[in-house]
Amino acid sequence: VGYRTYPDAPTIDEQCGDVRLAWEKCEGVLNDLIMPTGNSHTNEKDDGWVGNIVSGHSSGAHVALLMLVDIIGEQAANFSPEKHFPATNIHDDKKHPWVADYFVGLSGPYDISYHFDYEAGRGVEQISPMKPICGHTREAFHKASPVKRLLSLMRNQREEKLAIQQLFPPTLLVHGIEDSTVPFTATTDAALLLRSCGLKQCDEIYLDNTSHQEVIMHFMLGGPAKDLVLEWLGQCNRKKKIAQIQSRL
Repeated sequence: VGYRTYPDAPTIDEQCGDVRLAWEKCEGVLNDLIMPTGNSHTNEKDDGWVGNIVSGHSSGAHVALLMLVDIIGEQAANFSPEKHFPATNIHDDKKHPWVADYFVGLSGPYDISYHFDYEAGRGVEQISPMKPICGHTREAFHKASPVKRLLSLMRNQREEKLAIQQLFPPTLLVHGIEDSTVPFTATTDAALLLRSCGLKQCDEIYLDNTSHQEVIMHFMLGGPAKDLVLEWLGQCNRKKKIAQIQSRL
């Protein structure tokens, strides 16, 4: 899925809106195409179906995670105490839209304020479109950062906090150690903050001798990043199936 870049999309929220529009359109198309005997709100999925995976590389990872945080924040705000956990009950509620089963972020800058300082150190902060699209000020940078936005949501009522923790899908952040465009510490810091929010699963993979572009090239041409992500998805899917079986016993 593509999205408009600056200046065609003047704000980060408009970029998120582009991706969200595509995400919501996918529900009507992919439910019938991939899961003819069921849908994402039920357990009646084809054996080969892993789930809905929200993923992006670089700024795409930033935009995708920001979109996911916004969607989950809206769902949590509509949470009512009558609904019971675990999260499968929330996901099974057909009042909720198409849901994400996994998030995979590749080489993303998840803290815009931190990344602005990094770009300033490289002397590119004035030519980078990140500053204008994210709002020019530190306050705006925080609002444009998905992890900071999630932390803000978590300060609300206890019920909403519990709903966010349950709704957030298993998350994997991947980064190349030799990345000079977005340092791998961006993933380290984001994962630490996500886990501090109480996410049930937030894992990290770091690739030696791998640069910024090489991570996404592994998905296009084959390589360790693709192999490790697919292995992680397979492990998560097996755990989910075991949990579903145990819940029926």
